[in-house]
Amino acid sequence: MALHAQTIEQITADFSISIETLARFLNTTSRTVMRWKKQGVKPSINHRERLEKIAYIDRRLRQVLKPEAIEHWLHAHNDSLGGKRPLDLLAKGQYDKLLSAIAQLEEGVFA
Repeated sequence: MALHAQTIEQITADFSISIETLARFLNTTSRTVMRWKKQGVKPSINHRERLEKIAYIDRRLRQVLKPEAIEHWLHAHNDSLGGKRPLDLLAKGQYDKLLSAIAQLEEGVFA
């Protein structure tokens, strides 16, 4: 399986999201994401950077939370994110805010 296909599989499984949702996070279509996954087509540099950032967030979450807690954390409204859900920030490309919230989890600091 190609690297991008593995990354897509890992993210959709860990985040409990569909290909359509991941495509929205990447500002592309689900058909395009499926081509990356099934046909080994490489994403454009812009999409690849977004995919790598989301994969990095996934890896950080797996270091801090148990697998079953990742989905809950991503889908729940979060006080340290101003009451927003982490998935909503992913959709807006606000990766730094998410990484800051993950760092707070890591340090045991809850705002």
